Amino acid sequence: MRLLARLKHRVRHRLSVRLVHLILPELVQSLLTQPRIYGPPDRLHLAPTAVVNNSLFNLSSGEITVGEWGMLAHGVTILTGIHDVTKLGAERQSTVPTSGRNVVVEEGAWLAANVTVIGPCRIGAHAVVAAGSLVREDVAPYSIVAGVPARVVGHVPHQSSLNDRLLPPPAGE
Repeated sequence: MRLLARLKHRVRHRLSVRLVHLILPELVQSLLTQPRIYGPPDRLHLAPTAVVNNSLFNLSSGEITVGEWGMLAHGVTILTGIHDVTKLGAERQSTVPTSGRNVVVEEGAWLAANVTVIGPCRIGAHAVVAAGSLVREDVAPYSIVAGVPARVVGHVPHQSSLNDRLLPPPAGE
């Protein structure tokens, strides 16, 4: 009888190990690529070409839009929700505006790992937000921002800025 019990234990253990080896990679992949959504999901608007990985979207107080070719790296958090700091206790927990704190990530913008965005704000087309930054206000198109809070540290070269440097100055200058 003891032998049978040990045999059952070994079989269960080997099956468990195999099952973990089969499921774990899929689970990890899912955790790294599936966004987390808090609030009404119909307030989240993702372009078909946007990449959002495992971003957290809090939709309590507004809508979030990620435009074409927008890139959100791992651990990005976008918050529309806010609580009233003048309230206390349970009232603070439940006093949340239902609209007005929208966040828009425009075409081609890149939010690097662990960026936090607090709405309302707009991140302009092709802007870059450095890893670990905190965005609390609008970011101009083609800007590179970094820090807590995020500040402009550079600009993304783009065709119109290249043309400005390549074209001769207008006659008479």
